[in-house]
Amino acid sequence: MKLLYQLILLLIFSPLTTLAQNTTPKNLGTAINTSYDETKPIISPDGKTLFFARQNYPENFAGTKDAQDIYMSQMLNNSWQPARNIGEPLNDKHPNGVSSVSTDGHSMLVINGYDEYGDVLDGASISRKKGNLWGYPEMIYIQEFYNLNEYIDYYIANDERSMLLAIEQENSYGDQDLYVSFKIDEYNWSKPVNLGPQINSSSPEFSPFLAADNKTLFFASYGHGGYGNSDIYYSKRLDDSWQKWSKPENLGAEVNSSEFEAYYTIDASGEDAFFVTTKGSVGGSKDIYTMTLPYKFRPDPVLLLSGEVVYSINGAKMEAEVVFTNINDYKQNESIVSDVETGFSHILAKGFTYQYMAVKKGYIGLLQYQDLSNMNEYKELKETLQLIPILKGSEIPVHHITFVNNADMFRPDAYFELDRFASLLQSYPKMQVEIIGHTQQLPLSSENERLSYNRAKAVGQYFENKGVHSDRLRIKGAGESIPFNDSIKPSIKTDIDYSDRITIKIISMDWEKPQPKDTDEDGIIDIEDDCPTLFGVAENNGCPEITEETKEVLKEALEGIEFELAKDVIREQSYPILDKVVEVMQENVDYKLKISGHTDDQGDDDANLILSHKRAQATKKYLMDKGIAILRLDAVGYGEMKPIESNDTAEGRAKNRRVEFEIVFD
Repeated sequence: MKLLYQLILLLIFSPLTTLAQNTTPKNLGTAINTSYDETKPIISPDGKTLFFARQNYPENFAGTKDAQDIYMSQMLNNSWQPARNIGEPLNDKHPNGVSSVSTDGHSMLVINGYDEYGDVLDGASISRKKGNLWGYPEMIYIQEFYNLNEYIDYYIANDERSMLLAIEQENSYGDQDLYVSFKIDEYNWSKPVNLGPQINSSSPEFSPFLAADNKTLFFASYGHGGYGNSDIYYSKRLDDSWQKWSKPENLGAEVNSSEFEAYYTIDASGEDAFFVTTKGSVGGSKDIYTMTLPYKFRPDPVLLLSGEVVYSINGAKMEAEVVFTNINDYKQNESIVSDVETGFSHILAKGFTYQYMAVKKGYIGLLQYQDLSNMNEYKELKETLQLIPILKGSEIPVHHITFVNNADMFRPDAYFELDRFASLLQSYPKMQVEIIGHTQQLPLSSENERLSYNRAKAVGQYFENKGVHSDRLRIKGAGESIPFNDSIKPSIKTDIDYSDRITIKIISMDWEKPQPKDTDEDGIIDIEDDCPTLFGVAENNGCPEITEETKEVLKEALEGIEFELAKDVIREQSYPILDKVVEVMQENVDYKLKISGHTDDQGDDDANLILSHKRAQATKKYLMDKGIAILRLDAVGYGEMKPIESNDTAEGRAKNRRVEFEIVFD
C-alpha cells in the first residue's frame, strides 16, 4: 500500500517538475561584463546578437573619458563571444547607445541626433546596415518634442509603427514618464502622448521595452512601491488607445532587489530575458544578467518569419520588398526589405491571418498566407519567396483565385488576386496571357477538364469586365493533367489544395490591338455598320443612302394604295403608284422591300389579321408580276395590332387601313 501511495505521488508531481523553470538570474560573465558599467542591453529578436553600452571603458572611442560606447556580442555554440566595440560611425567622442534594433537586423535606433557635419544634437537617429557595415545615422524628427529631464530613453516596437519614450514634459506625473509616438513616415513621428497614471507615477519611469506581441511592456520605475532603488515592472496594453494598461506588476525578488535594476529586454520567443543590476556585479558596477522569463510574465506568442527572396528561374538571391497585410482588417500594411546578404526577418502577432509576397518592379511575387488566429506557442519559420519575371514564357501559379467547391463561382477571398492580375494586365497593355485552369475535385477526368475550363473562362471574363481586350486572353482547361510539383511551395490557405489553381502564362509581350474592320470601306466600322458589306452613309447607319425621291414614292404608296371593300383586290387607281415603287426597285438592285398590311379594329380580329396578310401578299404579287424578284420582297400582315391613329374616329380608322413599304438591306 505504501508503494502504491508513493507511485501516485510520483505521477502527480512529476509533470510539475517537468514544467519547472530556472528563473534564477545569471551573470553573463567576463565575455560581456567588466568592472566598468555595462548597461542598456538590447537583444535581437532571434536571440543571437546582444547590443549594449559600456561606460568609461579604456577601449571606448575616447578612452576612459568617453562616457559611453556601443558594444556587441554574438551567440556561438551556446556561448556569448567576447564583446567588441561596434566602431565608427556609431561610436564617437559623444555618449553612444542603442535604443532598439529592427526585426530584420537591418536598422538600429541610436541615441543622439547625428547631423551631416558630424555633430550631435539632442534626439535620436536611425542607422541602416549594408552588408556588415552600419551607415551614418540619420536623425528622426518628433513633432512638438521637448524633454525637461537630463535623461532620456527610446524604444521602437518591432512593428516599427510605434515608439516609446521616457521623457519629462509639463504634463508628466513626476520626473520621467513613459510616452508613445506614432510613425508618420521614414523619419517623422507624431507628438508624444503620455501613457497615463496606470503606468506613470510621481517617481521616474524609464527603460521601456515592448515585447514582440506589441502589447507586453517592461519598464523600470522608482515608484509603484518596489523593493528600493529602481525595480522592473510588467504591464499589458489592453486596447489600441495606449491609455488602458493592466496594473503594473513587480517582477519579484528573483529579479528586483534593494539595488538598481532596469533595462529589461527579451527575445521574440519570450523565453530569455536580459537586464541590468548592480546586485552581485563585478566591483559594484552595473552588469548584465540573463534569466528564463517566468510564464506569468511572458508575452503572447508570435511567429518569427525569416527567409530570402530568389529569382524563380535560377534561384539567385534578390533584393526586394516584402509586403505584409493583416487581412482581418486590410489596414495594417507593413513593408520590409529583403537584401541579398541576410534576406529578411519579420514578426507576426497571434490572433490574425496575414498575406504577404515579394514585390519588385518587373517581377510578380506569389501570394503567401499565414493563419495565426489559433496560435498558442512561439514559432520560427524560414521561407523562400519567389519572384517571377514579367517575360514571354513565364508561368505564374495562382492558388488564391479561389472558387466555390466543385463550381466555377468565385469565393469572396478570390478578388484580391483577381484585381492584382487585372491591374497587371492594365499596366502592361501589350501583354497577352493564357489562363489555364487546374483541378482534381471531381471523380472523372472529363469533369475536371470541363470545370477547370469554366473556371479559367470565369477569370477571363472578370478581366474583360475590367477593360482587358478579349483578344489578349486565351482560355484553357487542363483538369488534372498537369500536377503542381514546384520545388518551392508557397504557403497557402489550409482549405486549398495545391492542385487547384489558375496558371497565368505570358504568351506575348508585343500584342497589338486589332484594327476595326470596315468591309465596305465606307468609313463606318463593321461593328457599328447596319450594312457592313454595302457602301453606305452615316445618316443611314452605314446602309446606302435612300434619296428624298424614293422616300416620297414610299410615302405616296402608303397614302394612296386602295383595295376593294373587305377584299384583297387592288383598285386600278393604285396601279400608277405601285408602278413607281417598281421603278425604285429596278433602279436600286441592293434594295429589299418589306410590305406590311394593316387594318382598323372593326370586325373580327382573326379576320382582320387574314385580310391584312392577303393585302400584303397581293401587293407583293403585283410587284413580282412587274419583274421584281421574290427574294427581294417580304410581305407580312399585322391586322389591327399596329394602329397609327385612334380607331375611335372614321378618319383614324381610314389611316389605320394601310400598306406600308420599308427599304431594307442584307
